[in-house]
Amino acid sequence: MVQTVKQNSETSPPAYSGPALFAGAYRVFFFGAALWAVTALFVWLVYLMGFASGVGANGDMLQWHAHELVFGYGCAVVVGFALTAIPNWTGRLPVRGLELALLALLWGAARIGALLLLLGYEAELVRAIAEIMFFLLFIVIAAREVIGGRNWRNLKIIGLFALLGTAVIAANLERLGRVELPMPSWQLGLAMLLLLICVVGGRVIPAFTGNWLRMQGHKKGPVMFGKFDGLAIVAAVGVLGMFLLGVSGPYFSAAALAASILHFARLSRWRGWQTLGSPIVAVLHFSYFWVPTGFFLLALAGVGVVTETAALHAWTVGGVGSTTLAVMTRASLGHAGLPLTDSPVLTSIYAAINGAAFLRVSAEVWHDQHDILVNISGVLWCVAFTLFLVRFSRLYFTRRIQGR
Repeated sequence: MVQTVKQNSETSPPAYSGPALFAGAYRVFFFGAALWAVTALFVWLVYLMGFASGVGANGDMLQWHAHELVFGYGCAVVVGFALTAIPNWTGRLPVRGLELALLALLWGAARIGALLLLLGYEAELVRAIAEIMFFLLFIVIAAREVIGGRNWRNLKIIGLFALLGTAVIAANLERLGRVELPMPSWQLGLAMLLLLICVVGGRVIPAFTGNWLRMQGHKKGPVMFGKFDGLAIVAAVGVLGMFLLGVSGPYFSAAALAASILHFARLSRWRGWQTLGSPIVAVLHFSYFWVPTGFFLLALAGVGVVTETAALHAWTVGGVGSTTLAVMTRASLGHAGLPLTDSPVLTSIYAAINGAAFLRVSAEVWHDQHDILVNISGVLWCVAFTLFLVRFSRLYFTRRIQGR
């Protein structure tokens, strides 16, 4: 599905002379996403520690927290990744300059609206309009590039982006009181992000793993995308659909357990245990580990053993948080022309985000230590993204490479 097309000399982009931040989508959106990940989580921690009343955001800080990390952070990474990858699929010039700046402006306006909500201003409409316009414009640009490059196979990916866009619209209309959804709106967005991880991750994780294993001289590589992967994805869609519709009980738990087993089996087919010597490759497997873990915890929640919150944080902090950091670090190095080599900073980033996921899930099991585990998890999340900003911010603002 994610087909790569190398650019030839006739389609190589001219030297870019504008601001470095807008030279590539990964620059502005990975930077903005990481900055917002720290900001939004810091606000949440301040609230949990009792230093803010939560009167802002219409008095619902939980919804603010969830919306901003799923739609504010998550969608920024999706846009940065997609607009960076699409030129490789199509052979067309990358989106940059004014068009990219407009997208960033809309995303930034939505985040400013979110902060104004905390200060008690009636900015819900501002946030909603900016966020909807941002994602709709992204879908139009992404579809234009794929169609213009006649890259028909990847129209399926545009379809997934459109589904996420539907979640963005529904979430904002619900926040404005225009529609009622049978589930919290952010959970719909999370389901779409998980589906993207299942589909895109199922392509890139075995591909990157196979490349690394061949370089190390391994003769047997991971199993590439096939019918089994399709079955696992269908199972995930079914369980997520039931979850969003509020289905529970033993039958639901059985379906969630089946999805968990299928995705654990899928993960094992990628031979991640052979990549432990390279954190930049191994983190892809650790990140995907949280997907079947979430389904397993959801199965337990269906029969009352744990709460749904455990599964949701396995998916949000682990699945989304770790996967996006793995992608952002790898893409930033690769598209800046830097070697994809491990370093203490990268290893620390990966350890911090997966540690944050482990502690946040553990907090739903070790109830006596719930608050301290949640707080430490939040701090580790902020550490991971702060280290990311320290490592890559200078690259985003100053490094100028033709065509990058």
